[in-house]
Amino acid sequence: MSVLSLDSEAGGRPDRSELPDEIEVVRLAPPSAIQGIVRKLNLVHSTIVNRVATEFVSNFVYPKSNFLIGALRRRVAEFHPELAIFIAQPFFVPLLGLKLESLDEIRKIAFFSDPWPYRGLPSPYDRYAFPLAGNYNRKLISRVYANFDRVIYTNSSAVEFMLNHYPELERNSNKLAVAAHLADELIEIPSKEVVDRVRSSVVHLGDLSKERFSPQLREAMAQCIHSHGISFTFIGSVCERLRQGVESGDFGNGVCLLGSLPDKFSRYIASRALANLIVEADIKDSPYLPSKLTDVLTSSDRWVFVSGTRRQPGIGITSERAAKGTCVPHDSAAIVDALLAVTRSHSINVDRCVGSLRVGAIERNRSLATKYLE
Repeated sequence: MSVLSLDSEAGGRPDRSELPDEIEVVRLAPPSAIQGIVRKLNLVHSTIVNRVATEFVSNFVYPKSNFLIGALRRRVAEFHPELAIFIAQPFFVPLLGLKLESLDEIRKIAFFSDPWPYRGLPSPYDRYAFPLAGNYNRKLISRVYANFDRVIYTNSSAVEFMLNHYPELERNSNKLAVAAHLADELIEIPSKEVVDRVRSSVVHLGDLSKERFSPQLREAMAQCIHSHGISFTFIGSVCERLRQGVESGDFGNGVCLLGSLPDKFSRYIASRALANLIVEADIKDSPYLPSKLTDVLTSSDRWVFVSGTRRQPGIGITSERAAKGTCVPHDSAAIVDALLAVTRSHSINVDRCVGSLRVGAIERNRSLATKYLE
C-alpha cells in the first residue's frame, strides 16, 4: 500500500514508528498563495472573505494544480496500484483523480465524509456554497460519479440527500455504498488530568459550532449544572457564545474547555466519559451526521444525541450499538431528562484498557477494509 497524504503543514512527515512498514506516507504542502494574499489584504479580518478565498482555491486552483497532480502521477508510476482510493475531506481530493489519464485502467473509489456540493444543503450548512459555482460543482460531482467505480459515504442520509438533490446521479446509483471511516488503532491514553476530568463529566468531542449550540442546549446545560451537579467538558473548538457564557459565569465551574487534543485520544476519552454528548444543528433532516460519531459509538454505550433529525445515527456500525444511546430534539427539558437518565443509569462504561480498544479498532479495520474491497 502506498499513501499519498496532502497536508497543509509543510514538512509534516509523521513518526515512522506510528505506521506499518508497508505503508509509505508522503506529505505535501498544497500551494496557498491565494489565501496568503487574502490574509494580507483582508484588513477587517472578515470570515466571509476568508471563506470565499478558501472555496475559490478548492474549486478552481487545487483540482488543477500541476504540483498536486504531478505528485500523484509520480506515485502511480512508481507504485502501479490496482486500486486507488481518494478520500475527502476536503472535497477536491477526488477531483484530482479526474485529471489523471493514467488511472483509466485502475479501479477508483471516491470517499466523501459529507455531501458535496454545498449548494442545496439546509441552513446553516449552505453558507459554505461558493457564489456562482453551483452549476460548475454540479458538473464536477457528475463527473466523479461517472468516472469512479465506487462512491462511498459515511451514512445513508448523505446518499439520500445526493440522489434527491441531484437526480441525474441516479443513473450511477449502483456505484454508491455506505461505510464508516476506517478505524485507527493508534489509540493512546491522555494525561491523568484529562482522564480524571472526563470520568466525571458529560463530554463533547469535536468542534461545536454556533449553529449546534442552540439556546435550548444552553438552557439544558445550565439546569444540569446548577440543579443536578452535572459538569461538562468540551474537547475541540467551541463557538464564541459558549466561550462567553463560561467567561461570564453563567455555568459556574461546571464547564471545562480543554481545546483540541490529538485524535489518538478520542476513543479512549469516549470510553471513559460519564456520558458522551453529540450535537447536530437544529434542522429537521440533517444531510449528514458528524464523523466523530464513529469514535463515540464504537467506544461507548453512554451517549445522548441532540438533533432536529429524528432518526437513529446509522453510520456503518452495528445497529445494537447505535440503539443503546438516546436521541432527543433541541428541547431543553428532553435534553436534561436524557442526560440524567444516561448519567444515572447502571450501565456504566467498562473500564477498558487502551489495549482492548486497539484490538477492537484493528478488528473494525479488517471488516471495513473487506467492505471497501468489495
